[in-house]
Amino acid sequence: MKNQNMLNRRNFLKLGMQAGGGVLAASAIPVQLMAAEEVTEDEPLAQAMGYVLDATTVDTTKFPKRAGEAGATQFCNNCALYAGKADDEVAPCSIFQNRPVRGLGWCNAWVAKS
Repeated sequence: MKNQNMLNRRNFLKLGMQAGGGVLAASAIPVQLMAAEEVTEDEPLAQAMGYVLDATTVDTTKFPKRAGEAGATQFCNNCALYAGKADDEVAPCSIFQNRPVRGLGWCNAWVAKS
C-alpha cells in the first residue's frame, strides 16, 4: 500500500516551489509598508502635502487653509482621513498609505469629519 503523505522527490520539489514563491512575494512588499513607520516631515509626500507633526507650526502664508479661527481647529485627529480616535496620539492616515501620523499634526489634505 502506497502512503501518499510520504515526502518523496515530487512533493519535496512542490514544497520548495511554494516556499520560494512565498519568499518572493514577501520581498515585493515595500519595507515601509511592512514596518508601518510613522510619517516624518522630511518625506517627499509629506512635504508636498504640507504635513507637520505639530499643527501650530504650519506656515499659514503657504497654507492659508490652516489660517483663521476655522483653521485653528484643524488637526489630523479630527480629519476624515485619520483612522484613529480623536484622543489617539498616532493613527493611520489614508493619504500616507495608512502609515501612522500624529493626531496633533496637520496636512493640506485635511477634511472635516462628517
